[in-house]
Amino acid sequence: MTGNSQFTGVTRDDASGSSMPTPRALTGAQRQRAYRLRRKRSVTDAIGEEVLASRVTLLALLGDALAAIEASCTSTMLIEIKRESVKRVLKAIVTRYGIDFTD
Repeated sequence: MTGNSQFTGVTRDDASGSSMPTPRALTGAQRQRAYRLRRKRSVTDAIGEEVLASRVTLLALLGDALAAIEASCTSTMLIEIKRESVKRVLKAIVTRYGIDFTD
């Protein structure tokens, strides 16, 4: 037995061949990219579920649909789909915020 009786084995946490990457801070560009991806995903997920979408997501959906309607290269079928989307988004906004157009 040697004078040093401490265990010097390698554990799973400190193994250099570990498959888990070491956590590191994201750069500003990486954070921005992750944010854009989350936003894009939330907009995609909100299609057909406008009532549950956040205000920011509703506005993004509305902007996307209006831009497609305005574009000269948009097909007639896509324009109709986008018009239906605009109707659903506007209905969700009017209902959520209690907007009354009868004034």
